[in-house]
This record gives sequence, structure tokens and C-alpha cells, in this order.
Amino acid sequence: MAATGKLGRQDGAVVELSREECFELLGESGVGRIAFDTPSGPVIHPVNYLVHDATIVIRTSPYSQLGAHPLGLVAFEVDELEAELRSGWSVLVVGRCTPIEDPDEAIDLRRGGKLEPWAAGQRNLFVRISPNAVTGRRIG
Repeated sequence: MAATGKLGRQDGAVVELSREECFELLGESGVGRIAFDTPSGPVIHPVNYLVHDATIVIRTSPYSQLGAHPLGLVAFEVDELEAELRSGWSVLVVGRCTPIEDPDEAIDLRRGGKLEPWAAGQRNLFVRISPNAVTGRRIG
């Protein structure tokens, strides 16, 4: 007989998450992966991020691949997995990525260490992902 987990469901069951649950999980992490297209083809980069006004904000260098190609449709993914427990969750955001051009907003985002990148170097370009779709799943 299969063991049951939280909410009485069987272990291994995949549960779709609501948009609200997805944003709650996104707000807990701060590290995700962005997938975007370049002239050489699609790439995926790990990034630090911040959930801000129901959007995803990333701080990068204007000379990075993302900084050079910030416009367009992107995918952004965050997950947390516990292999030993065979459990975890994953959230996927698909939307348009655009640079933040309002200097006051950029100053506000810099204040208080709200979005400090792990990577060294100047990271003075902020880009925003405005979600078209937010989906998530939990297992275990």
C-alpha cells in the first residue's frame, strides 16, 4: 500500500500549483534560470532575481548575453528538489523580458540590497519579465 503525504494524497502524486502558490514559492528563492534566444541559439543562465509587483526582476551587466539580448519572449524557472525524499516543486514563468528604463525604479531596486547578484562585476542593468503564463507543480 502506498504511503500518503500531506493532504492525504499518495506519495509521487503531481499537483498543479495555483498562480498564487507559484508566486509564493518564487518569493522564497532568489536564484533561478532564465532561458532566452540569442543569434547563436537558445541559452540558459542561472541568475539572481527578485519578485517585484508580480514580475521577475533580474540585475545583469549590459555586456552579458542577457544584457545584449533582453528583448523578447523568455522562460524563467525555479525549483527545489529533495532527491532522497523524491519530492520538490518547480515553477515556470513565460513572458516578455524588457529593460527597466525608469531611473527612479532602478534606484529603488538598488537600495537596501534587495537584489544583489552573486556574480562579480558591474551589474547595473535591470530587466523585467512580465509574465504571460505562470505554472507550477509539486511532487511528493
